[in-house]
Amino acid sequence: MSNSLALPEKRKRWTDVFVDYGIYTSVVILFFAFGFFFPQAFFSVTNVRNILASASVIGIMAIGMTFVILTANIDLSVGSAAYFAVALGVLAVKRAGWHPFLGILIIVATAIGIGALNGFQISRLKMVPLIATLASLGIFRGLALQFTDAASIYGMPPLISKIGIGYVGSVPIPIIMLFVLYVLAYYILEKTRFGTYVYAVGGDRDAAFKAGIHVPNVILSVYLLHGFFVGMASLILCARMDGVVPALGAGMEFDVITAVILGGTSFSGGVGNIWGTLAGAVIITLINTALTILNVSAFYYDIFKGSVILLAVVLDTFRQRRMGIIT
Repeated sequence: MSNSLALPEKRKRWTDVFVDYGIYTSVVILFFAFGFFFPQAFFSVTNVRNILASASVIGIMAIGMTFVILTANIDLSVGSAAYFAVALGVLAVKRAGWHPFLGILIIVATAIGIGALNGFQISRLKMVPLIATLASLGIFRGLALQFTDAASIYGMPPLISKIGIGYVGSVPIPIIMLFVLYVLAYYILEKTRFGTYVYAVGGDRDAAFKAGIHVPNVILSVYLLHGFFVGMASLILCARMDGVVPALGAGMEFDVITAVILGGTSFSGGVGNIWGTLAGAVIITLINTALTILNVSAFYYDIFKGSVILLAVVLDTFRQRRMGIIT
């Protein structure tokens, strides 16, 4: 008979439970809290649809950002990439007279191209992701302003506008795109070898290399995939705005990154899940909606958003300490 005694399983502290599951309960709590104060803006099927449709742009961009951050990288250029891609697509349709379908292809292909450029600089030229994508942020916003003469261009043809305002039955097309792309991302991350490589590269790059994983190829592929998701979100953005405006995408990278970190993906890489990202995107949209309803000054708006980013970083620090990544 063994002298060793089975020790009872250590109970989780409330902070551990919050870090693990707080993102999902926070969505419910925020929804009902805002609904209590603004029932006409929240407690109806129509308004829930509108909130999810509004979340689609940030939510879809956040899919690609989840892949990027899982590999312990970052992309600060998503807003500028969206602006440049939409600008080229709108100019092709409105000024060059090209078919709207070609405009759609240009928007998606341009976003993928920017992702490829960022990925090449980071994976092949070994540039620091923060610097490489910060440079892209400035370059592509400047190019878009130059090409459009910093002007607003409106009037998209129905083929494009329906992407943002159309319905399939009673469900808005942006919501359908949102959930289809999240299911696709979940399958890639959780059911494919490439998804395993993504987690491995972010968890321990040296160990991944020793295991035979071609780390630069994985990073380049992640940025290409990220570009695709940015392109899909840009289509919705273009359609919902009925064109392009100089402020398009400005500051969007902060909302996207915050949604990913709030959703449980660690800045250090290797830890995270795609459904948490969706919940994070919904929280960002709920907060933005509430601030808009309250007609909050732009100055306080930035303070509040900065506080949310700080909260996301604090939660990430808790996760890393609990996992022993940092002490």
